[in-house]
Amino acid sequence: MPLKLIKDPVHGYIEVSGEELQVIDTRAVQRLRRISQLPFVHLVYPGARHSRFDHSLGCMHLAGEFARSLGLDEYKVRVLRIAGLIHDVGHTPYSHLFEAILERAGSNHEAMTAKVLEEDPELGDAVEKCGIALKDVISVVEGRVPESTVISGPIDADKLDFLVRDSYFTGAPYGLIDVRRIVLRSRLVDGKLAININAVGAVEEMALARYQNFMNIYLHHTARAAQMLFLSGAKLLEEVSGLPSMSVEEYLSHDDYTIWCLMKSNDKTRWIIDRIERRIIPKVAYELRLREEEVPAEILRSPEQVIGEISSLSGVPEDRIWLDTPYITPLPFRDSERIAFYEERHGELRPVEYSSPLLEFTSRMYIVIRVYADLPFLERVKNASEKYFGEKL
Repeated sequence: MPLKLIKDPVHGYIEVSGEELQVIDTRAVQRLRRISQLPFVHLVYPGARHSRFDHSLGCMHLAGEFARSLGLDEYKVRVLRIAGLIHDVGHTPYSHLFEAILERAGSNHEAMTAKVLEEDPELGDAVEKCGIALKDVISVVEGRVPESTVISGPIDADKLDFLVRDSYFTGAPYGLIDVRRIVLRSRLVDGKLAININAVGAVEEMALARYQNFMNIYLHHTARAAQMLFLSGAKLLEEVSGLPSMSVEEYLSHDDYTIWCLMKSNDKTRWIIDRIERRIIPKVAYELRLREEEVPAEILRSPEQVIGEISSLSGVPEDRIWLDTPYITPLPFRDSERIAFYEERHGELRPVEYSSPLLEFTSRMYIVIRVYADLPFLERVKNASEKYFGEKL
């Protein structure tokens, strides 16, 4: 089949084969058009309306670029492109917002992706019509082969796409990454994706952009407040709490639109939709930014107890106080999964150690503790939070 061209604002024209287009047109992949990449971030950055579908196309494109740069054969190029395209088909509605619901059931969106691939005949048949074995795509998604790091690793097609894409659509100027240099300087060394030491500047640039994206986009206080408000209501719905145990058919029937409509039509949750539609969002009463080792364990372990104590100190009802403890996941630089570098001498590649203060900084976990309250209670919750955390810390 002839190649098709898809115009992408981030990567330009993305070439897609006729067989790949049949995968794109499956229900499982098209559903991603109705799952937001950054739920409720548009309340802060109005342009942030892009979807998991957009990101998946970009990931497919970069996975293919990586595969060719690594010198993989054409079969593996096709496998990696399809793995990049379908790596997010297992996402819940509202992307990572509902991930904790899967995790409480011992699952995650990667496991759900593998389940969809195994049990959705339309998607499985379309993948195999690309001339590749479904089991090989699943092996990549599940991280069981060396080239899996192209899709999920310290530096991969997934991260590179969402960093530049999220920056582009929000307008936040943090995604200025030399993606092509990283891709072209990548090789498989000792079974792991490694970057030429000459491209370390581009890697440090990416690490800093990632940190800034977290602090200014993903963990923005208003976006997080809207997400917490929405999630508190969504958990009351059987359609949300039951996501981990659904059949693939039922799971794929849900997206952002269905959950929004269910909440809007439910007497218990309609008030939350009304608040979000009118942008009446809880406000930050108190905030701390700490390294992981500085956070008392009970704060992360028992958030309901923390809210209860702040409620008692402030005299504000518990249902008008919210506690959020988001964190910046570390970019591995100090363990076995660390970013790897290599040097090339006389045509041979060999691993090389590199000391980078910037990469050391971004390899640590940072936690943000925020207490939110509705505007009439803000000052009382602020004072109570200062007293509570002052004693704990």
